[in-house]
Formats: sequence, C-alpha cells, structure tokens
Amino acid sequence: MGRTKTTARAALDIYLDALRDHLSIESKAIETALSELPVCEQYPGLCRRMEQDLAMGRSHAREITILLSRHGHPAPVPHETVSSILSTVSGLLHGGEEHDVLKNVLAASGYRAHQIASLQVLIVLARQLGFAQDAAALDCLKDEEIAAAGALEGLMPEIVAQYLAAA
Repeated sequence: MGRTKTTARAALDIYLDALRDHLSIESKAIETALSELPVCEQYPGLCRRMEQDLAMGRSHAREITILLSRHGHPAPVPHETVSSILSTVSGLLHGGEEHDVLKNVLAASGYRAHQIASLQVLIVLARQLGFAQDAAALDCLKDEEIAAAGALEGLMPEIVAQYLAAA
C-alpha cells in the first residue's frame, strides 16, 4: 500500500512539473512574441497571426496557472511585463540587425509542435491521475494549438513570397 501511495505521489509530481514546464515555455513564447511584433510590420498576415497567438498564449498561461492552483500550487510570480519591456527595449536598441523572418517562422512551427506534444503528455497524465476536468481543459488548449499551427502553415506561401519580394 505504501508503494501505491508513493507511485501516485510521484505521478502527481511529474504532472505538476510538466505543467510548470509548459507554463514556462508558454511564458517565454509570450515574451518572444512581444519582442518580435514590432519587427513583423512588413508581413501583415504574420503580424495578425502573431497577435492572435499572443492572445492565445496569454489565455493558455492563465489556464495552466489555474490548473496549478487547483492542485495547491500558487501561480509563479508574474514577470511578463518586466521581461517584455526589456525585450522590447533590446529589440529597439538592436533595430539595425536583420531579423530572419523565415527562421523565426520555422522556429514558431517547431514551438507549436512541441506545445502540442507537451499538451498530449499532460492530457495522458491528467487522465491517469483521475483529473477529468484538467484533461478536458488541456484538450481544449491542444485543439487551439493545432488550429494555430495549421493557420501558420497556411500563411507560409504568403510569408515566403513577401520575404523574397523584400530581399
């Protein structure tokens, strides 16, 4: 009986660590989007997508924070404002540098794939722990990530054409 309790506790710890990891990556993505938005003006479709993704990322961060709180873990200290201000200032100071939009879009595609896989793992963990409400919430987040990945993929021809025209 002691082993079962220890195993269940270990599974809960793994779940909570995975939630924190997911939140950390989501927070970093929010910061990155805030620093990249001023640069994407020449790419209106991409800029709109980034604004939508930023809103979605903030929503996802709030939802993950709620899930952590539900299991007795307080939200981490918010640092988005300070970090985003620093990133924006840094971006403005280095404004003369070329930002490789194609590399950034490929990185964003890789990030989306990671977030989808991360959410799939979280859903499995939540279900195994009997957290049906968590699993349902995470499944909604996963569906939103899949839609965002598809939208970004759909913009690829437009982005590449605009990139080549600007070259």
